[in-house]
Amino acid sequence: MQNRLFIISGEQGRGKTTFLKELLSSFKERDIIAAGIMAHGFWQNGQRSGFELENILTGGKIKLCKTVQDEGWQKFRRFYFNPDAFDFGEKALSPERVKEAGFIIIDEVGPLELEGRGWAKAIGILIKETSTPMIWAVRKNLVKEVAAHFNIKDFAEFDIVKEKETAYNFFLNKIRT
Repeated sequence: MQNRLFIISGEQGRGKTTFLKELLSSFKERDIIAAGIMAHGFWQNGQRSGFELENILTGGKIKLCKTVQDEGWQKFRRFYFNPDAFDFGEKALSPERVKEAGFIIIDEVGPLELEGRGWAKAIGILIKETSTPMIWAVRKNLVKEVAAHFNIKDFAEFDIVKEKETAYNFFLNKIRT
């Protein structure tokens, strides 16, 4: 593969995670191992009220964040984050856990990572220590900033609204070759 990093971009709530779920399903059907993390949102009263983090490889899950404070959880913008979820995510993204994967998926890379939090440390290690292709979900307005932050100059971006079918076909063709 020419590019090692593929970014699925789009605004909040536009289908980046849904696309990754569909892609993962296709990978499983074709016996392609994927590793990494998915952040599944949940809603209350018509508002996003939090996220649950899933280890793609094991299927394990942990509450990542919510709008209601729990003791020891760290506030970032409108959410309170579970510190145990960061450990969970870092383990899921560790080179030894992703070494058998055909793809590493990170849903999502954003404001936390731009401040050196969230998955920033794990991403830095993956960039240095693995050649496995990575697929990141990134908000459209943060793509350039995320690429600059991680010093990534060569990546392919797919806008989920405009290029969903193109992206899907691209990845399916990549796993066939």
